[in-house]
Amino acid sequence: MSVLQANCPSCAAPIVFKAGSTIVLVCPFCRSAIARTDRGLRDLGKVAEIAESESPLKLGLKGVYNGNRFELTGRAQLRHEMGGFWDEWYATFSNGWVGWLAEAQGKFYLTFYQPLPEGRVLPAFDQLQIGQIVQEIPAPSALVVNEKGTATSVAAAGEIPYQLIPNEQSQYADLSGRDNAFGTIDYSMDPPWVFLGSQVSLADIGLADARPAEREARRVSTAAMGCPNCGGPLALVAPDKAERVTCPNCNSLLDVNQGNLSYLHALNPSPSPHDFVLPVGAEGTFTGDVRFRIIGAVVRSVAFDGVKYFWHEYLLYNPAVGFRWLVHSDNHWNFVEPVNPAEVESAMGSTIFTSTPTMVNYNGAKYKIFQDSPAVVEYVKGEFYWRVEQGETVRAIDYVAAPVMLSQEITANEVNWSAGVYLTNAEVEKAFGVSDLPKPWSVGPNQPFTGRFYYTWGLLPLALLFVVAILMIPLSGLTSVVMSETVTLPAVAPNVPQVVFSKPFELKGNRNVRISASAAFNNAGADLDIDLINEQNNEVESVNIPISYFQGVEDGESWSEGSPSDDATMSALPTGKYTLRVEGSMENITQPLPIALKVEQNVNRGVNFCCAFVVLLIIPVLGLFRKWSFESSRWKDSMFSTSSSDSSDDSDE
Repeated sequence: MSVLQANCPSCAAPIVFKAGSTIVLVCPFCRSAIARTDRGLRDLGKVAEIAESESPLKLGLKGVYNGNRFELTGRAQLRHEMGGFWDEWYATFSNGWVGWLAEAQGKFYLTFYQPLPEGRVLPAFDQLQIGQIVQEIPAPSALVVNEKGTATSVAAAGEIPYQLIPNEQSQYADLSGRDNAFGTIDYSMDPPWVFLGSQVSLADIGLADARPAEREARRVSTAAMGCPNCGGPLALVAPDKAERVTCPNCNSLLDVNQGNLSYLHALNPSPSPHDFVLPVGAEGTFTGDVRFRIIGAVVRSVAFDGVKYFWHEYLLYNPAVGFRWLVHSDNHWNFVEPVNPAEVESAMGSTIFTSTPTMVNYNGAKYKIFQDSPAVVEYVKGEFYWRVEQGETVRAIDYVAAPVMLSQEITANEVNWSAGVYLTNAEVEKAFGVSDLPKPWSVGPNQPFTGRFYYTWGLLPLALLFVVAILMIPLSGLTSVVMSETVTLPAVAPNVPQVVFSKPFELKGNRNVRISASAAFNNAGADLDIDLINEQNNEVESVNIPISYFQGVEDGESWSEGSPSDDATMSALPTGKYTLRVEGSMENITQPLPIALKVEQNVNRGVNFCCAFVVLLIIPVLGLFRKWSFESSRWKDSMFSTSSSDSSDDSDE
């Protein structure tokens, strides 16, 4: 490591350039940015002090990444053109690497300079489009532009590996890819420089035990803030990140500039007929044991057919995690977290949306479009990390796969995706320690159907019924033919009953009996009264079996009715020898009629099975009807025509 000791050209205080890659060092005594050149040291001007924050990082902190040790030796603070700051920490590695650890909204991104292959030219900043894949950058996965803007260097500390000029503006584009891949194009260079890396956690870089060092000092300093309009007291929860805050005393919207407040204008009254049900300042526990505080609340709206529909969004903040959202709409709740845009694909597998897809894939699930409309900020309360304004509008597109709603918000220079997980009233009440939250009406867009039990477990008895039916076949035996004989009815006179008898046959007890009769005729019929006679005690069981078959042509169309065969079944009879007595009356038959008779036992008719099947089917059918009704209620409020059958999915609870 190259070390250069010198004196500050501005105040003559001793300064030390520890790393050979350091271009600029901020003098800790006079706050001058001192550049190291081949001709000596040059004073670039004064830089502001770093804005106080709850960052767990600090200069001199040491960590490990991929087995290589590093030290944080510099820090630059940049302002976003829409308001808000982010920090970039200069990481000097023991093996000579130079990395940048960016910190924004509780997230960390570690990147390294990536030279482009010879001959490749990046698109110009003005030509770069949100959602575009930058194919010129070699990377394991495609990198998508999710933000482009202008950053202003406002403060710095320690050693910086580039020529930092105070208040200089530079254009940039942030890129994201699969598996937390992240990249930045710095257009302040010519040609632009590319930095590639990934989103990391503090544990990934060996800093899991890092804790905010300035938290207590910050709380003391914010306690004395007062509204510049009415003088009322204000206490900012995140003054290092806040860009807008509302005064609870005079309902003014105030601008926050590194903890300094300035009056913007009075807020218009909220058009929403419903007040916020949770107060700003309330604390709740989500995602395990992470405790968040509500620091801001927003009323937003969409308009359909000239009618406005309102909902509330609560901004949650935790210093170690960053920002999350709690959305309250029609008394339904969603806990919302950001999503990597590169992880969202259209149904065709592309992350580039040339038009709005009706279905997207994310995290192994398919999401169907629910609505696509401008969302307008109607009213704000509390503090926010961007320069929020009444009337602020973004294009909001929602996709649903219960219990998750995937949402895309699009502006001219940025696209953000987020995933909202449905919460019940009981879960929200438990999180905040409250009770009696207003009950939801209708069905929420991503509310899960909780009656799946009835058509899943309700099918279990049906499956058991089939198993029992299969097992009963070998236990009860197969159908057996105990008599098969052809008897002939003489044709004495039309419609005069004739009687014939079959040969004797044996029946076994505890088995049902089926008697079948059939005859070969056409346009004729016979009505058969058959008696089953027990020869031991002369007891008689009687059945009627009519057989007939007629056909013809009428108005050029063929027709037929009846059947030349039929049967009748009776319950089990005592064991013994039996005879059939057949008395038949014939219609349109002038010749003797042969009748084929058959007697079978142990016939599986399935009547009991069918009755049991119908009874057991009632609960699953009612469950499916409830599911259909539930999905119909869900999708009737969608902007898009989607049938309940199409919208059903397997993600129900």
